[in-house]
Amino acid sequence: MRFKKIFEKAKFLDHLIDEYSDSRNIRFVPVEILSSLVVTVFPDAKRLGYGLHKIVFRLQHKTHMLVLKVGKAPDIELDHQAYNRLPHEIRHVYLAKIYWHTKYSLLQQYGLKTKLTEQELARIRLIAAKYGLFDVTCENIRIVDGNSKIIDTQIAPLGLFKLWHTSDSIKNKLPYSMKKVLRKFLGLFTTIGR
Repeated sequence: MRFKKIFEKAKFLDHLIDEYSDSRNIRFVPVEILSSLVVTVFPDAKRLGYGLHKIVFRLQHKTHMLVLKVGKAPDIELDHQAYNRLPHEIRHVYLAKIYWHTKYSLLQQYGLKTKLTEQELARIRLIAAKYGLFDVTCENIRIVDGNSKIIDTQIAPLGLFKLWHTSDSIKNKLPYSMKKVLRKFLGLFTTIGR
């Protein structure tokens, strides 16, 4: 197993999350408490941001750029299932490698920001769509090991793929400031709805 020390700490983090949730009789830990738990277990972790379902932390390592994604167990499992959608022989060509996952976290390769041409983005999105993955945007692609790789994607629900694909393409045509406002609004709406 790669990064065994980080894995052991992640298992301890799972235990802390379970203890906190059980002691407060809540379904899951609030975002700010979750962040403080992660920083307690991983003192060098730097919070990069959060999406609708997970918080992402950059971990210090000598030779690898790594992120730890932390969230509810079903959301972590969905990320792992999306990763496994691509056949093994092409998986690491288009997706950043996921080394392992625990109940509430997963460790993944990370990379540098990149500017993609429309043709490059379309090529990557076409491969992802072929395997039922969507939400492949410039923000979700990084340079990893010298190649443009997807660092975050989702499985399109059956029957809704065409609708989501259309919505995804409309969102990509919006200016960056509009995308940012839309993402914050959806994040707020999802947080309030939970």
